Amino acid sequence: MVDKAEEILRIEGKQLKIDSYDEDFLVPFRKAIANEGLVELVLSGNSYSPAFFEGLAGDLARLKSLKRLNINDAFVGRDKEQVPRSLETAFSVVSETLAAIDLSNNALGPHGATALAKYFIKGPKTRILLINNCGLGAGGVKILGEALVAGKVNLEVISIGRNRMEDAGVKSLSEALGTMTTLRDVRVYQNSILGDGMTVLLQTLNGCAANLETLDVFDNYIKGAAVDELCKLIQTHPKLHTLNVSDCNIKEEDNEKIVEALEATADLKLTRIGYNYNELCDSAVAKRFLEAILRGGNKPVRIEVKGNDFNGATKKHYRELTKQREVEEALSRFESDDEDEEEAVVREFAELSLN
Repeated sequence: MVDKAEEILRIEGKQLKIDSYDEDFLVPFRKAIANEGLVELVLSGNSYSPAFFEGLAGDLARLKSLKRLNINDAFVGRDKEQVPRSLETAFSVVSETLAAIDLSNNALGPHGATALAKYFIKGPKTRILLINNCGLGAGGVKILGEALVAGKVNLEVISIGRNRMEDAGVKSLSEALGTMTTLRDVRVYQNSILGDGMTVLLQTLNGCAANLETLDVFDNYIKGAAVDELCKLIQTHPKLHTLNVSDCNIKEEDNEKIVEALEATADLKLTRIGYNYNELCDSAVAKRFLEAILRGGNKPVRIEVKGNDFNGATKKHYRELTKQREVEEALSRFESDDEDEEEAVVREFAELSLN
């Protein structure tokens, strides 16, 4: 339960329904949490009641050295009133020096966002926030974004995929991101961003995220002015090593612009690129795309290009060139053989964990 070398306390992955902090099987946990030197608490993979968090609160308040809190997938079967109560209890006492928080895979909704907002308004030192698949919606993202601004929270990493934020939500998020100066990893995959919200997000990152290393916008739309902003981002962010724009409805005519941006980037460092299903159909443009990525001895570890309707000559070129550059293992299949392809792309590019 306790990793003494790392000072990590875990009660995870047991799929238990825990209704009270006084459960007999929690005796070792309650003894271990008395260690005020703990730096990480992992509660993922069980289902906790508000009563559990009420009991935990006193111990949690004493953990001034706590840096990482993992409450991923921790409320299965709990109703929409219980989850905000639990969050509010926990985050009313947890240290404001907490550096990393994982709340992914919980049905938080706007009410959960309101509970969290009270913590972020206090101005914690949080640097990593993972809050994927939480049903926040545009309203919940707005509440969270406003709290991040009010608390002057300066994140380095934010992963907020699968939250149905749509254009209104990503605009609210962008207002918050625009106040931050240390962003290096931004993941907003699968959020139904279909209009000008993507333009606003990319404009914001172009203005504030000089040290950006990872951007994942998989399964949203990149069109019109957003294409121009993406091209600018590629050319002006020399630390960018991971870019996932798969399934972004990029049109054939816009691929030329993106390839030109890749070619014009003097010191391209992309080692992981997702470009599935983006109408990269023109053989000459498709070949230039790969050549740009491999230019200057760049050694990618993943090149995803499924679903782009390559002809035989293009496929041959990709196989030969990646083999020649000794990166053939990085190249994806040209067509999908995975029944659960969306999950495969998320696993490849988007999944983050505090562990």
